[in-house]
Amino acid sequence: MTASPAREPRRPARSEASDVRTVRLCLLGFGHVAQALCRLLGAQERVLRERHGLRVLVTAAGTRRGCLVDPAGLTPAEVLARAGHGPALPQAPLPARDLLAASDADVLVELTVMGDLSAATNAVPYRPEATAHVLEAFRLGMDVVTANKGPIAWSWPEVSQAAAAAGRRIRCESAVVDGLPVFSLLEFALPDCRVLGFEAVFNATTNFIVDAMGAGRSFEDALAQTQADGYAEADPRNDVDGWDAASKAAALANVAMDAGITPADVERLSLRDVPLERITRAREAGRRLRLVTSVWREPAGPTGPAGEAGPAGPVRACLRAEELDVDHPLAAVGGESLAVLLHTDLMGDILVCERHALLPQTAYGVYADLMHLCRTG
Repeated sequence: MTASPAREPRRPARSEASDVRTVRLCLLGFGHVAQALCRLLGAQERVLRERHGLRVLVTAAGTRRGCLVDPAGLTPAEVLARAGHGPALPQAPLPARDLLAASDADVLVELTVMGDLSAATNAVPYRPEATAHVLEAFRLGMDVVTANKGPIAWSWPEVSQAAAAAGRRIRCESAVVDGLPVFSLLEFALPDCRVLGFEAVFNATTNFIVDAMGAGRSFEDALAQTQADGYAEADPRNDVDGWDAASKAAALANVAMDAGITPADVERLSLRDVPLERITRAREAGRRLRLVTSVWREPAGPTGPAGEAGPAGPVRACLRAEELDVDHPLAAVGGESLAVLLHTDLMGDILVCERHALLPQTAYGVYADLMHLCRTG
């Protein structure tokens, strides 16, 4: 395919008559999160216009099964109306590269799925399709908001360097804890504060299964319930076998700690290998079993001859089943709740918790990232 010519980055258009900026979005992926985002943008249309001076239009949306391209732009409500009741979009599908070029958008909103990671290892490098989408968006002069963990967890050095080279920005609040403000907390509320490590309960599907097993249900029965209730995908391997938690750990560590790791570097545990007896025994002893992801940095190397600090140690990460005392900050994080316990140098330990890690919260994280781009662009 012949590469399309790059265009100069441009700021969203501003109408002189109304003094309202128009922000043009390309939605890549139009599943549940993208639809929830369109509903949220539609509900906030008046607030966006009157409080922020913004008008958000969608110039393109696409999946593998169809697309919608309108150079004039559609309101999010119009996009939902065109899509009907499902993710099927009315026009023939376009390759992602062609859709991006046709959109002439200001921001790529990358909401595709990460894919099955069961075969990924350090010996068999995994490159998310979303990484190519993000890099192409930069080349075309777009900023990027993503809820996809892949580019941040697997390709962060490449992605961050490409953004800097192109003078573009990428935000990923919904990629780790479904909209819970962790990246923005570190960026805006904790100046000069260094993350030394963190512990987290990252996956709602395994939370639900552990709690159900603690109440006496089998793993298979609990998993079937999570699928029926919409927690788990039809293929739940990324959740159950720890790839989702490992990807979130790598993504947060890469951005917050400059870790330079991938999910393949995270020591994982599959929930299939945690016996029911261990869960119920912990509960009977007044503890709670949780799948906890821990990330830490090894001690720095020896100081130099002139007393200068040695090189920073490598970042390590693991996902383990831990029996937590009930007063541990992560012990109560079950069901659809998620939490991160940040260990910092200047503020000590900070617990950030989300009680309902559901679609509206994920969509809000994307919305918040868009607002930040508009405020600072």
